Amino acid sequence: MKEYENREMEQEVQEVPSILAKRRLLPGDRVLWVIVAMFFAISMVVVYSATSQLGFKGGSMATGAYLQKHIVTLCLSAVIMFFCYILGAKFLRKVTWLAYIGALLLTVAAYFFGDATNDAHRWIDLGFFRFQPSELLKIGTIMLLAAKLSAKHHRIKQIHLLPSTIDVRKWATPRERDIIFDEIFPIVLPIALSCMAILPAHTSSAIHLFIVSIVMLFIAGIRWQEILKLTIIAAATGLLVIFTVGRGGVVINRIMEFTGLRKEAQTEQVHRSIMERYSDSDRSRMAIQNGGLFGVGAGRSVMRARLTHPESDYLFAIVVEEFGLLFSFVIVLLYLWLFFRALRIFEKCEWLYAGLLAVGLALLVTSQGFLHVGVTIGILPETGQNLPFLTQGRTGMFCASIAVGIILGISRQVEQGTLVPPSQQPNNKHI
Repeated sequence: MKEYENREMEQEVQEVPSILAKRRLLPGDRVLWVIVAMFFAISMVVVYSATSQLGFKGGSMATGAYLQKHIVTLCLSAVIMFFCYILGAKFLRKVTWLAYIGALLLTVAAYFFGDATNDAHRWIDLGFFRFQPSELLKIGTIMLLAAKLSAKHHRIKQIHLLPSTIDVRKWATPRERDIIFDEIFPIVLPIALSCMAILPAHTSSAIHLFIVSIVMLFIAGIRWQEILKLTIIAAATGLLVIFTVGRGGVVINRIMEFTGLRKEAQTEQVHRSIMERYSDSDRSRMAIQNGGLFGVGAGRSVMRARLTHPESDYLFAIVVEEFGLLFSFVIVLLYLWLFFRALRIFEKCEWLYAGLLAVGLALLVTSQGFLHVGVTIGILPETGQNLPFLTQGRTGMFCASIAVGIILGISRQVEQGTLVPPSQQPNNKHI
């Protein structure tokens, strides 16, 4: 009798935490919710400070209107994030192909029906909102990669990313056909199509997506020799395409400007002021030097009036100038924190698809942030990548919210115990 009573009490104690967990508001990774809230709060401050000069320079809106617009963007982003948060991993897996094909078609359509910015057709204008479909294609590619890699996890070490022979005549053999159609096409083809679709309009975004995809292949367990061969072939092909579509001049100019090899003619320098002779990268480094450890104070940036896009492409430089290196270091730590929380979610996932999706999306967001930081501090050439969750711009903010919303949704299912693979084998990672 006593044993029965003790067993009943133990069962009640075990049930209490699960009941409380189900009733807790916004279940999932609480630390990740805090990180997102901190990003949103910081974003309002830095965007207001960075855009205040636009009103004085004759912008289409008053100074405070830019902040109001950004607050609306943050509110819409929160709604989008919550919507993705309540979606289940099984639903996402079912709509993976639809999401990928839709984003790919929109990206291609932008070349024919989109608006051009800096001689590149990246935007689709809906009248009330302009967006870059290539940002959606990045997310769709990560979703598809996670699905294909998890489906082949049982033989991931034997997968080939390129034909096993360079003899084209042998590609018709049954073994090579299996490699091409069962291994190369499902994994390599989506990466290639996405990068080729993005590259003519935004070279740095295509390179960014390819790097993230390569890291996902490595995390999934594909042999490094295969990854290295694919990277070499892709780099050679990418260079050929860049010069074929006419983006070679832009890439070379940015690299020469970054390395200091580009020199203006003496006649061009005579008609320009000293400050105008410096590039945006030079001015960005000046802003960082002006800021020092503690910054010059909010709204007191000098270089925000000198930079072309202080509210987007070079926002981190303005943050350093006004708030200092110490505060900027906190932002870098937030991105690192976000990525490591996603890694923890990956470790807890019983379904490999959901784990790969979480870590892939986190890598997409955080690596873009580090690319932005690398440009502003002068260790990378100009890329045009914004700072996720912080810069002004609805496309970047919405897509970052979609990515983190999905990660939060996966963490919710892990906590609630509803994230199980279709095979219903909870102790192993399956497709």
